[in-house]
Amino acid sequence: MKKGFIVILLVLAASVSLFAQGTKEAVATEGQLEHVDLLLNWTIAADHAPFYVALKNGWYKDAGIDLNIIIGQGSGYSVTMIDAGKADIAIADAPVVFKYHEDGADAKIIGTIFDKHPNAMYFYNDTGIKKPQDIVGKTVAVPATDGHKVMWPAFAAMIGVPADSVEFINIDSTAKVSALVSRNADVVFELLTGYPNFAAATDPSTFSYFLWADYGFQCYAHSYITSSKTIAERPEMLKKFLDVTYRAWEYCMNNPEDAIKILAEYQPINITDLVASLKIEQSFIMTDRFKEHGIGYIDPAGIQATYDLVNTYQTELHYDVNEIYDDSFLPEKPYTNF
Repeated sequence: MKKGFIVILLVLAASVSLFAQGTKEAVATEGQLEHVDLLLNWTIAADHAPFYVALKNGWYKDAGIDLNIIIGQGSGYSVTMIDAGKADIAIADAPVVFKYHEDGADAKIIGTIFDKHPNAMYFYNDTGIKKPQDIVGKTVAVPATDGHKVMWPAFAAMIGVPADSVEFINIDSTAKVSALVSRNADVVFELLTGYPNFAAATDPSTFSYFLWADYGFQCYAHSYITSSKTIAERPEMLKKFLDVTYRAWEYCMNNPEDAIKILAEYQPINITDLVASLKIEQSFIMTDRFKEHGIGYIDPAGIQATYDLVNTYQTELHYDVNEIYDDSFLPEKPYTNF
């Protein structure tokens, strides 16, 4: 493991205690079920509904999986915990996985979620921001391990501004909406899928956003990741997990209101806002690639594009592109019934 990544592990080590007691062993059992620790990328959001839909319907149990869901703290944290063996599967933004793998992290993509990238920047209209480049000299609120912050140098280079031309304000993972509403910063980095949360908290006519993908940030986004160790030791578990999860995604896409209501049975959420978020997410999932290959498909061309983006604009990569993913665990029959 490289020295730089060891530093990251040390910085985040104090957070490990947040994990549930079930993470003590990589494989635990409840009867005949195989224990699986899933680390989310963030606090509860609409794209987490599939896990709870599958739990509610007993699909993980039917597949022999005892799923333990752990609240996340950002994509960088997800990759670090996978590398440290503190979770079996996690959600992370693809470019973050590429970057951290270069730093020495053992993490591979085994399935995708968003085929198009939803990264965005939100700001009040009276800040004078008219184009992404106007972010220069502004303050930006974002958690330290958030994927936006990790990927900012790449997007900054893409739009032609220095990465250090903004002042970052570190906030808690749950404080993005309040950071904008309270004007704690000029800009808040958040996914476009989070728009309903901002719109519910402040007058939508007073703020705007830029979607990074509209300015050249074309790459894979949220993905399911695991370690080489888990791939070698628990391949059947990974297959079962992805099959159930993508089956649940199919349900969520066809029944967004019901899916979010199920999520609300497990987590304290605003149902109206998350239904709106889930419907926004469909545009980042239902791309031409999805229509042909189904949700979760890993296109080698898409992986190469992500590799090239990170390599060109963020961090020089020295590993073979095929090293970063393994598509052998995807469902044999793709879920495309949307």
